Amino acid sequence: MKTFIFFFSMSLFSLTPKNGFSQGAKIEIESSRVVSVDEVFELIKNQTDYTFIYRADLFENYPKVTLKKGTVKAQVLLEKTLSNGSFSYEFAQENTIIIKSKISEDELVAKVDNDDEVQSIINGVVVDENGVPLPGVTILLKGTHKGTTTDFDGNFKINLTGSTETPILVFTFIGYEKQEVNIGTKTSITVKMKPELSGLDEVVVIGYGTSTVRDATGVIARIQSEDIENAPMATTVESLIQGKASGVNVQIQSASPTSPVSVVIRGMSSLDGDNQPLWVIDGVPQESTVNRPNYDPVTPLADLNLEEIESIDILKDASATAVYGSRAAHGVIIITSKKGKRNTKPVFQFSTNISQSITDYNAFEYFDGPQYESFMEAAYREQIITNGWTGDSDQFFDEQAFFNLNTSEYDASDLTLLPTAFYGGDTDWQEEVSQNPFNVKHDLSVSGGSELTTFYVALGIVENDGVVKSGYNNGYNGSVRLDTKLSDRLTFGINLRGSTRDASNKDGLLTVVNRIRPDLKPYNEDGSLYYSYYVENPFTAILNENSSKTNSLNTTAYLEYEVIKGLRWRSSFTNAYADSEYLSFNYAGTYQTELSERRWRSSKRNRDLFDNTLTFAKLIGDKHDITALLGYSLEKYSTSSYSIYAEDFADDDLLNNFGSHASVPIVSESKGESALIGQFARVHYKYDDRYIISGTIRRDGSSRFGSDRQWGTFPSGALAWIVSEENFMNSNNMKKYLSYLKLRTSIGITGSTGGLGYSDWATGIQAETYNDSPAISPSSLGNPHLQWEETTMFDLGLDFSILNDRVSGSVGIYKKHSDKLIYDNDIPWSSSERYTSANIAAMKANGVEVSLRADVFRTKNDRLTFNFNWATNKSTVEKITGNLDQLIFYSYDTRMILNVGDEIGDWYGYQTAGRFYATAEDSYSFRNSLDEYGNQEPYVSETEGKGDMIYVDQNGDGIITADDDRVSLGSSIPDGYGGFGLNYTHKNFNISANFSYAYGHLRHWTAARDFVRYGMRDYNSSVNLAGETSVVLSPEEASFPRVLGTSIGGNGQFSDFFLHDASYLRLNALAMSYNLPREIFRNTVLKSLTLNFRASNLFTITDYPGFRPDGGSILSSVGTASAEDSSTYPDASVYSLGLIVKF
Repeated sequence: MKTFIFFFSMSLFSLTPKNGFSQGAKIEIESSRVVSVDEVFELIKNQTDYTFIYRADLFENYPKVTLKKGTVKAQVLLEKTLSNGSFSYEFAQENTIIIKSKISEDELVAKVDNDDEVQSIINGVVVDENGVPLPGVTILLKGTHKGTTTDFDGNFKINLTGSTETPILVFTFIGYEKQEVNIGTKTSITVKMKPELSGLDEVVVIGYGTSTVRDATGVIARIQSEDIENAPMATTVESLIQGKASGVNVQIQSASPTSPVSVVIRGMSSLDGDNQPLWVIDGVPQESTVNRPNYDPVTPLADLNLEEIESIDILKDASATAVYGSRAAHGVIIITSKKGKRNTKPVFQFSTNISQSITDYNAFEYFDGPQYESFMEAAYREQIITNGWTGDSDQFFDEQAFFNLNTSEYDASDLTLLPTAFYGGDTDWQEEVSQNPFNVKHDLSVSGGSELTTFYVALGIVENDGVVKSGYNNGYNGSVRLDTKLSDRLTFGINLRGSTRDASNKDGLLTVVNRIRPDLKPYNEDGSLYYSYYVENPFTAILNENSSKTNSLNTTAYLEYEVIKGLRWRSSFTNAYADSEYLSFNYAGTYQTELSERRWRSSKRNRDLFDNTLTFAKLIGDKHDITALLGYSLEKYSTSSYSIYAEDFADDDLLNNFGSHASVPIVSESKGESALIGQFARVHYKYDDRYIISGTIRRDGSSRFGSDRQWGTFPSGALAWIVSEENFMNSNNMKKYLSYLKLRTSIGITGSTGGLGYSDWATGIQAETYNDSPAISPSSLGNPHLQWEETTMFDLGLDFSILNDRVSGSVGIYKKHSDKLIYDNDIPWSSSERYTSANIAAMKANGVEVSLRADVFRTKNDRLTFNFNWATNKSTVEKITGNLDQLIFYSYDTRMILNVGDEIGDWYGYQTAGRFYATAEDSYSFRNSLDEYGNQEPYVSETEGKGDMIYVDQNGDGIITADDDRVSLGSSIPDGYGGFGLNYTHKNFNISANFSYAYGHLRHWTAARDFVRYGMRDYNSSVNLAGETSVVLSPEEASFPRVLGTSIGGNGQFSDFFLHDASYLRLNALAMSYNLPREIFRNTVLKSLTLNFRASNLFTITDYPGFRPDGGSILSSVGTASAEDSSTYPDASVYSLGLIVKF
């Protein structure tokens, strides 16, 4: 009877069949779960107009289906559900789907009734690409309806009775490739699933929501999970990004464990701000992260452990970032932490790493004692011969013997070297202050969940010593994340993240090494440290204290309620608290610290953030997909700090606490508050899976502006066309070669407060004394007319995937216009102040970005992938208003002067002629200018002479002057930069390498400039440079100018001579790992064990002569400071061994 009804129904409804679902029909899966086939059909039935007809017992023995939260096409869901068996389906009239078996009932009966078949049971386990068990994988005996699913631990058991031929098991799981395994005579197997190649349906995080790569209209780059997992030990979140996303320029100041890291997305957009992106961690916007002073070292990323990060998404264009409004002008980076999974037993993971840092001075070698003595003697003899006897000459030569010479003709050999000229030491200060330390890192986590609740708990410990002695950054971090369904519609969650850190900053110690002679010994004969008023002993600098202790706790709690189907309300509250204590003590010894001194500072910061959002998602019919967001945000930020300073302590070693000082202590206190209110909305509409339009608007109000300028409005819009979904792409088989093509464009406005403090709009006051009575006076002149900086950005690009998704990538161009830029504006001296902040400038930028990802080859056991990205960005000054006709930026005795039309980042200084003065007469020949009295004026200085640099007289007036002869010398901004990587997997073994590069820019090597600027009397420099000077070689042979005992001549002026090509290619990271076979742990509590080797900063190919070709003194500066190399900290390579255990 059942058979009759089935065939009657099939005949009736097949009279007017359809070809399939209406294009675009989608099913929303609210939560990840395992369901039966009948439940899948019910899900499709409830969200479409289709019903199903099939025999009631057709899926009686069919394995359950694993569904993942999200949205999926109805056609795809149906096909994946039936793909594990021998079924067919067709569309009949009145939106009916008829499903039937491809195997006839007689065949089924024959297979069941065959008494000659061997009864056998197969046991096994299914794991992912990392060897972690996968629950919910569907297993089906090919050619039958017999199947099962894996349990929480990835285990399964299936009866192969009914298989007359060699049995084949089919394994399927959403997000992974289907696999067929020939069982043969095996009774136990382990199956390793491989992720699907296409990433178009990968979910990326956007502001206050998520999107798929396919549907995103903005420019979003995702850091792949394997990059996070393979990150070398001691890698920070910021440095992890280096070279992995186009248009993202990461600068690491040094190899110090306390080094700041700068991340600049698509160039600079502010003159006075830090140009750093907005970091959002688990939905919570954070503060800026770089260039904090030693007394305020807490950053919002300090308590973030890489082991806990699930994904990193970088939002670059205005369409993607505008929802964050006033803080999104420099891009947004969203970090999502790991969470527990529903219906999963607790999984423990323990990882431990030990590493060693190896110092790398990039072939930079300091003088040893004898080398220094030889060079110094030659330098001072040259100095006296060319410039006469100077005040410090008597430290090296016999003054009386010199003046007893009875001739005006003398040479260097006539000078008698004093026996006390040198100290006889031979100290390798570079070796004395450096070390190759061992460091450790341990992490433990547990995660899991039931049907209603998920949890994730983690704890991390790190001990990280620097390659400069007594520098370190140690700490503990921990987190707790809990999500639970209180009812069918109400969900509650809490996220706790905290850390405590103890650090010692020795980042500038090499500055001391650069200024001490190698012929000095660290200790005096009595065992005390060597002391000099003019030179600090590096051993004293090591003993000096410069430490900080920080604690932070971030707490977020939320409620989410499903008002009606498709409409969700979410409210969250976040409190971010941090306190830090900074302590320094400097021993008495030099002119800088003639008296010992101690500083102490205690700082506290508190942020409260209250977010409310209403999200609506609805698929109307088969083609209209709408998502809308409405939100309100309130943020309050407060700081307080207390400090005390005292000097001249009774005993620097014992009585150095406050209370033991002789001076009157200086006590200070400061407090600050600011608030930000935001209202925002976003609409995303997709028609027929092809045409996408989105729009965002945000209105922000900030207390950092005057009462009538507090509010700013920041809109954006975007369009996208998925060309590959058009019918003409299918009709001519183009999809075989071009499987995905999307054109996109966007325009929007984002904002920034620049570098404004809490109350720059108002006039500040300070305490004073007047007639022995307390009084107040202005401390700064405010500007109540200050308003938001605004950046308008236009994007045009395409995303593609070819060769069956084997190769994918994107190409884009953008134009950026930043207006109302805040900078110091000149004001009359009569106002009692010289400058005040004002909106006085505008600049524009153009850029190109390219990214590519390819599956080079892929077999059953091997896979090689390649990724590449490249970007270029150039910014120019478009407008200068106010009382200024040019912008001037100062950095390390250099200046960047910008006029309208000039490029941001250009060096500004003297141009050299490409040679040195061959003789003294040669130097005099350039003196062609007379002063007002008719006297000949020096070309550069009175003391210039043989072997000195020759500067180009740009205006031809016969004299070198700062106002007339300095010009643009080239750019500190690379012509192009990016990175590439390789990842190879063979069975359980994996190796990956990531490179970064930059080219076409100049870097200022200040160490070389200091060599000539300060002279050699109390300065230690590079043997490499000394051997190239005109003191050792003739001016024609020399490649470095004259270096004497003291600063003589004009060689120390900032010029293109000290600018070097800083193009480089660096192997940032190398990682190797091996997952031990699962069979080893079959009868143990262990689920997986991974051994790994990781290394960072292995080598750099560059012609740059300094320590490293990137990084800078002030990393986020809009001027040239990001390309200043002070050589204050050596580079280092880090090698680590690690172990990851899951149980």
